[in-house]
Amino acid sequence: MNQEKMGKFIAELRMEQGYTQKEIGDKLGITDNSVSKWERGINAPDICYLKELAEIFHVTVQEILNGERNFKKKEIDKEHHSKILEVKNLSKSFGKRKVLKNITFDIYEGDIVGLIGPNGAGKTTLIKTILSLYKKDTGSVKICGYDNKKDLEKALSKTGSIIENPDLYQNISGRKNLKITALINDIKDKEYIEKMIKFVKLEDRIDDKVKKYSLGMKQRLGLANALIKRPKLLILDEPTNGLDPLGIKELRGILRKISREENISILISSHILSEVENICDRILIIDEGKVNSEFGIEEVKYKNISLEDEYFAKMKKDE
Repeated sequence: MNQEKMGKFIAELRMEQGYTQKEIGDKLGITDNSVSKWERGINAPDICYLKELAEIFHVTVQEILNGERNFKKKEIDKEHHSKILEVKNLSKSFGKRKVLKNITFDIYEGDIVGLIGPNGAGKTTLIKTILSLYKKDTGSVKICGYDNKKDLEKALSKTGSIIENPDLYQNISGRKNLKITALINDIKDKEYIEKMIKFVKLEDRIDDKVKKYSLGMKQRLGLANALIKRPKLLILDEPTNGLDPLGIKELRGILRKISREENISILISSHILSEVENICDRILIIDEGKVNSEFGIEEVKYKNISLEDEYFAKMKKDE
């Protein structure tokens, strides 16, 4: 057992999943200083703590001891996970130009799916068609079983989204923005609103006017806004655009935490492949309006290559 390697692995898992050292310490009934010593390789957790850490981080005790994940190919357990989004033979044209061509894929409960592809591939059009911002030509979209044409209101009640930039009122506080969204959606649970404020780590600035927020803070407020109506599906189009490395890291941790603790499925479109690799469970490549390929991120890590390598290999194969 390499104690230093194990410590680094514990730190990576903690940051990847959006926990602070104090939060891990509180879960285990120990001080954050003890967690810090583990991560620096000064001390090592005993077996009872190893078991609890494995449960928190969704890994095995042996993986923690080894200081690395043991990646194995695996399929989604479709029998025990509800289908949250079902897209079937979806097509969309603008005039004579066909942008989406018989797109078919599913997203299951708790799934985080990365939507990637070159510029002009149809990613944003796909997202806007799922959300009924564009009218589809043919095919179907169902969200939690509700058709986005026949049962539009029910389908959209199950979704939260940020398309490009969060739609926020700049001259009022973050809290008032959330209250307006809650009022529009007839949400009266004040405790849940406070929970979302803490979730996105805006407790100290929530009563400031939004125009005083940094871009990262606006993105986090937009995320809280999208979560107010307790969606089962969260759709994000380029959520890390314009964020600095710290903002990207914070958003990554929050998204992981949302999926894990609230059991929310997430569809993320992004050009930053390294971030998609860090956040997502599955990848959907769109090219020229069609699904090029779909695969689990663990398959990539099992091959000991990066998502970027896999992406270019898939794109080259399709030429």
